[in-house]
Amino acid sequence: MSKFTLNPLVLAMAACVLPTHGYAQEASDGALEEIVVTGSFRASLANALNTKRTSANNVDAIVAEDMGKMPDLNLAESLQRVPGVAITREGGEGRNITVRGLGPSFSATTLNGMEVPSSTGGLDSSGGVNRGRSFDFNVFASELFNKIILNKSAKGSLEEGGLASTVELYSAKPFDNPGAHAVIGGSMAVDNLTGEDDPRVVGMFSNTFADDNIGVLVSFAQSERNIRQEGFGTVRYTSAFDNSNRSFVGNDSTVDITGTPNPLANYPDLDPTDPKVTNESLDYMLFPRLPRMDSFNTDQKRTGITGSFQFRPTDRMEFTLDYLKSDLKTDVSSYNFFAQFRNTFGSITPTSIVLDDAGRVAIAGEFTGVTPRVESRGQFSDTEFEQVVLSGKFDLTDNLKLDLMFGNASVVHDEEQYRFNLDALNASYTNAAAPTRQAINGMNPTYFSYDFRKNSDIAEMSYGFDINNPLNYHFTAPTIRKDIVERENDTFRADLTWDLEESSIKTGFIWNERNITSERHDPTEGSLTDPVARVSTGSGTSTIMPITSATTSLVTNLSRVSKGYGDAINPPAGFPTDFVINDFAATKAAYNAGSFTLNPNDPSTFDVTENTTGAYAEYTRNMELAGMPLMVNAGLRYVETEVESLGVAGGVASKRSSDYAEWLPSLNATLEVVEDFLIRFSANRNLSRPNLSSMTATVNATPINGNISVGNPGLDPIIADAVDVGFEWYFAEESVVGITFFHKDIDSFILNSTVSGVLPADLKAIIGTAYPQTNPASPSFDPNGVSMNDEWNISTPINGEGAKLNGYEISYQQPFSFLPSALEGFGMFANYTYVDSEITYPGDIKGPLSGLSENSYNYGIYFEREQFGARVVVNGRDDYVTALPGSDRNYSENTSGPTRIDMSAFYNITDNVKVNLEIINLTEEDERLYTTGPVSSGGDLNLVREINNTGREISLGIRATF
Repeated sequence: MSKFTLNPLVLAMAACVLPTHGYAQEASDGALEEIVVTGSFRASLANALNTKRTSANNVDAIVAEDMGKMPDLNLAESLQRVPGVAITREGGEGRNITVRGLGPSFSATTLNGMEVPSSTGGLDSSGGVNRGRSFDFNVFASELFNKIILNKSAKGSLEEGGLASTVELYSAKPFDNPGAHAVIGGSMAVDNLTGEDDPRVVGMFSNTFADDNIGVLVSFAQSERNIRQEGFGTVRYTSAFDNSNRSFVGNDSTVDITGTPNPLANYPDLDPTDPKVTNESLDYMLFPRLPRMDSFNTDQKRTGITGSFQFRPTDRMEFTLDYLKSDLKTDVSSYNFFAQFRNTFGSITPTSIVLDDAGRVAIAGEFTGVTPRVESRGQFSDTEFEQVVLSGKFDLTDNLKLDLMFGNASVVHDEEQYRFNLDALNASYTNAAAPTRQAINGMNPTYFSYDFRKNSDIAEMSYGFDINNPLNYHFTAPTIRKDIVERENDTFRADLTWDLEESSIKTGFIWNERNITSERHDPTEGSLTDPVARVSTGSGTSTIMPITSATTSLVTNLSRVSKGYGDAINPPAGFPTDFVINDFAATKAAYNAGSFTLNPNDPSTFDVTENTTGAYAEYTRNMELAGMPLMVNAGLRYVETEVESLGVAGGVASKRSSDYAEWLPSLNATLEVVEDFLIRFSANRNLSRPNLSSMTATVNATPINGNISVGNPGLDPIIADAVDVGFEWYFAEESVVGITFFHKDIDSFILNSTVSGVLPADLKAIIGTAYPQTNPASPSFDPNGVSMNDEWNISTPINGEGAKLNGYEISYQQPFSFLPSALEGFGMFANYTYVDSEITYPGDIKGPLSGLSENSYNYGIYFEREQFGARVVVNGRDDYVTALPGSDRNYSENTSGPTRIDMSAFYNITDNVKVNLEIINLTEEDERLYTTGPVSSGGDLNLVREINNTGREISLGIRATF
């Protein structure tokens, strides 16, 4: 655990507060709620601060600067300015949030009062289809919303599910701003890597009628984004030994080794008596698995519309109908050229190796027997989200109010995935129809060398053939599939509030039904054709599909689709920047791909339904304690959950169910010790439910070796007891400095476990039916195979050990009103978060929570006057673990903590027309992923897995309000 030291950011925050002490006394006479500025970033900060100060529980907020104008172009980017929030990006854009060290699945997201589902696909190598509970904030255009509230502590009336936080999104409504209003705007962005123009348009109209008792609002937002991510990757390091106990061709004595190999005695997990352990140090040195050039190219179109109708028939009755629809179309084409060490060590002969100083990592080397491969992948997806919410407010008496809400939200994610491979022709192909072109040209197609000595993150690489000549390749079997994920939530809730003179009593009921249906579709049987003619290799019945001069139209070069590849990552001189790739449209047509049929037996095909019924009671009272104003909020929730899961086991339908119930108490208190100085305290119990995709009834067994993987509908929720203590000093108007200490005692985490044992009765019955060869009572029983009564290797998600999480947040916000008039308009906001935790992973491995950065911060300086304004925002975080244990026996996989700088500015041409400038990733920050090496090598290294760059984006726009 690293020690915290008071960093310059914290000192700067303190220094800014001190000169205004005298001003704070003067400003305290004015009400904080009185916001002087409107339609600006400063006004957004002030309104958000007002929401925070007056809340019963611990919250932070993001408020729109104006109609249809959130402070940032992406909702996740706005949320990262909140203390304790860090985000993960894909394709240079925020996708998910981590709050106080807990990952995206621990935060619940509501929209207009109801929890909403989310499923999108990935934009880069770290992405994938979201089948969990984490919310993808990149699915929506930010212009559709006017407020975000992030709850960090629970209260009785707040629905459970967000153990880390509950994020409340609100779209605009006509009664928010009575009268007739209209906004129209547009912008054009350019990315310095793609050089393409990305348009963005927004429009909003709102009006109220009949003495402001009827209101209508409609909005529209559409944007296009062309993204290029370029980089280099190793796809982790491994050794021949760690890669399934393989061994190189040759031995230490036949290889020119520069450096001293680390003695085998220094490898902590090697047993010298194990016959698999050789004396060849080559087999324990670490090599990049797939050293490769990476290029990701994304075309994205996001469209969103909202509608809101409000009707107030009497002073005691109000109805609201909200509608939101969003459509996100994403086409991703990615290209990799790599040399394969993965699973091929047994056919590779090293000729020379250069070791690092510790003698553990081969930082350079020359080899023969390596198979180069071009991988061209396409992901073409469409995500449609739709929500309808009908709500009503009824003043039954002067102090008794009833709120009703019914909502439906659904999302459908449809994604086709294509992977086309080209392997280098091998000189051993002797058939005349597949000539050995490399041998004729004096080339060696299996030669490969790499060298990290000039750049430890990006290797110089060379090959024994012309990698830009299409005649040097042949097609291999493609991977083609389609995923359809449908999710739907229905919610009904009723809340009754009884307002008393100095207190209120609130009680309510909520019912939810959440469903996820996931389908894997494979190519229709017999629909695929070979893209080129097959020929014999001259070795038995083996055939290949070589590219000939007549079929070169199926391929092209990377330089044609990704001009200037490599410029963004500044590679060493020996780094290849062009190679042959597949032409997606031509190759897809040649394979006759695009016809799909549902695969009911695939583990990705399942259906899970979750029903929850909850009730609560909440009491809030304003009182005095020793003459100090005190607000107390106490609540108790009770919730029942039922889960029903449908899946398949060996082609046989499988159905499983479970249920549980929990009591969730909460207490929030705010004491104003002196004027404008608050002490907050909260204690609560909350829960996060397991991902629906972890609770499938799908059983996937391999009877021949006794392996079985199974979902777990019986997973318990993750429950935590949390305590927050905060101190907030509102020392001046629109200003605060505060610190909050937080603690969570989490009872368990969902982990994947593999154990050997006898199957439980329910699984035994499923296996005995689905796989009759394992059932002794079946005529098909195989006595030489594994019986359903034997021990199996069972892999399943489980409730693992829990952990304690501790930390604190420091925040500061202030317009510099104390400066001379010549400098009027400057202001600053800043926050810093420290989080510490350790959990035990499978294999008794201890480490930090996945996604947890021990230190994170963001700060910004702004300047605003009536006609012109600008701000610069800096966001940074420490490195964080993404997988522990890591793949390929790596101890862990990690992401380097980035520091991102964004800038924006505006100029008011008239009172109604404004020009805006946005610069995203001003310094073109790289994203770097790394691994620590296998445990056999110490697990304490920093070896690049990927280094990527998405460039800088500049947007210039204009908007008019009426």
